[in-house]
Amino acid sequence: MLRLLAREGSDVEQYESGGAPDAVDRIKVHARGIFEATTSAYSLMDPEYVILDVNPAFVDLVGISATDLVGRQAFEVFTENPSQAGQEPARVMRESLERVKKTGQRDSLLLHRFDIPDPARSGAFLERYWSPVNSPVLNDEGHVVALLQEVHDVTEHREDLVRLLAYLSADPDASDADRKQRFTEYSAATMVTSGLYRSARKEVEQLQEAMSSRAGIEQAKGILMAQHHCTSAEAFLRLQKMSNDTHVRLKDVATAILYQVTASRHGG
Repeated sequence: MLRLLAREGSDVEQYESGGAPDAVDRIKVHARGIFEATTSAYSLMDPEYVILDVNPAFVDLVGISATDLVGRQAFEVFTENPSQAGQEPARVMRESLERVKKTGQRDSLLLHRFDIPDPARSGAFLERYWSPVNSPVLNDEGHVVALLQEVHDVTEHREDLVRLLAYLSADPDASDADRKQRFTEYSAATMVTSGLYRSARKEVEQLQEAMSSRAGIEQAKGILMAQHHCTSAEAFLRLQKMSNDTHVRLKDVATAILYQVTASRHGG
C-alpha cells in the first residue's frame, strides 16, 4: 500500500472515498524527502486526475514547472498531439488509471507513446515514448484516495521495447504469459537503468573535466603571480585578457602556460 505526504495544505483529503480526513497527509515527513530526492519521475493525482504534487525529476522530464502542473487536470495539461489522434494515447492512459482505481492494484504500460507539448514552441509537440507505472495510494480502509504515477522516458529504447513486446504477443500461451510479462518488465527496467547510468557517468565526466580545468587554471595563476609579482585576482585578469585576445578558452590558455613552463624547465 502506497502512502505519500502531499504538499502542505493540499486538497488530497477532499477526494477520499469513505476514509478519515487525514488519510493521506498523516504520512511521515520522511516520505516527502524521498519523493523530492529520488531520480525517478513521479506525479501524484487525485481520483479525478487533478495533479496534487510532482517531484523535481518529473518537472525536469516534462519541462513544465510545478506551478503550471499542480492543481490542474493531467489530461488538460498533457493534451494529445493531433498526429496521434488515431492512437488515442490519452484514452489508453486513462484506462490504465481506471484499472488502478477499480482494482486497487498497480498497472504498468510497458511502452506508451504520448507526445508532450514542446515548451519552446507553442502548439508543437515532442515525440516521446514512456514506460509508466500507475499505483494506488490507499487509506486505512483500503479505498483509493490518490494515484501515484512513475514515468521513465524510454524514447531511445523504443525499437528494443517494440521487439520485446512482439515477443510477448507472438505466442499467446496462457501458461507462459506471466513469465513473458515478468521478462519484458525486467528488460524494460534494465534499459531504463542503463540510460540513467549513462547519464550519471556523463555528469561525472563533466565534473572531472571541470575539476581538472580548475586545477590547471589555479596552477597557471600561480605561475603568473610569480612571474609578474601580482595578486591572484590580477593573475586571473591576465588569463582572461589572454583568452579574450586570442579567442581561446581559458582552460586552454592555462594549459599552454603550464606547457611552456614545463618545456623550458626540461630544456634547461
